[in-house]
Amino acid sequence: MADFREHFVKCCGYEVHVRAWGDPANRPLLMMHGLARLADDFDHVAPHFTDKYYVLCPSMIGRGFSGWASDPDAEYTVPFYVAQMFELLDHFNIDTCDWIGTSMGGLIGLYATTEVAGRIERLVLNDIGPELDPVAVARIKSYVGASPEFETIDEVEQLVRLVYASFGVADDATWAFLASRSVRRLPNGNFMMHYDPQVMRVFAEHIDKFDAWAEFEALPCPVMLISGEQSDLIPKSIVDKMKQKKPQMPVFAVANCGHAPHLNNKAQIDAIRDFLSTSTS
Repeated sequence: MADFREHFVKCCGYEVHVRAWGDPANRPLLMMHGLARLADDFDHVAPHFTDKYYVLCPSMIGRGFSGWASDPDAEYTVPFYVAQMFELLDHFNIDTCDWIGTSMGGLIGLYATTEVAGRIERLVLNDIGPELDPVAVARIKSYVGASPEFETIDEVEQLVRLVYASFGVADDATWAFLASRSVRRLPNGNFMMHYDPQVMRVFAEHIDKFDAWAEFEALPCPVMLISGEQSDLIPKSIVDKMKQKKPQMPVFAVANCGHAPHLNNKAQIDAIRDFLSTSTS
């Protein structure tokens, strides 16, 4: 397995934790996590790309080892995340890169791509689109707004298996990994989810207004969609609409999986590698 380095990069005034894999001389590839996740989610994915890429996996502010916002309503937002990612790319002297984004990470990539044409040359959207099913949004709100404490990691894993059942994870080792990376230790010795609860409050207050069709249609680069066949966030009706708007967009459907595929098997990884190897001309 390839080695990684830990970086803490000042972006828009906050330290952002970045896990970097591979040779900095290779082409840059940024992997961005979902709403309640963090950089560690790509520990099993990034090594498969280091033969050709320098892989950067940041944890957005409010998550993991990254700083917490002093103005959550203004800074736990996609526009602020986009601004941070531009500063992150500048820090690593990256002019252009490819981007894989799971859920929220895909939205950040979508907005970044349309904001500065040419900065992102290929975009992979992992089970996210310009429109979200309201029933699924309500489901996500129901679990991300809670801030329970846990006495043991076994209790954490029970919740993680329930909340992320749709990831398509089948082995106990991956569940144990996800559980251990989902929490932080509190002063009283208990566990709590790794993210700032304000992240989820801001999400809940703003997500109902979400509409990114204009940005999606304006995408200046090739885009690929990874779709969980049982996803409730972007069901087939939304996938079909995306395909109508972008007929050339490849769609890789993941069977027996909901929101969002964990990119945890060879078929998913191979499909992404094939897409990233295509010409942008």
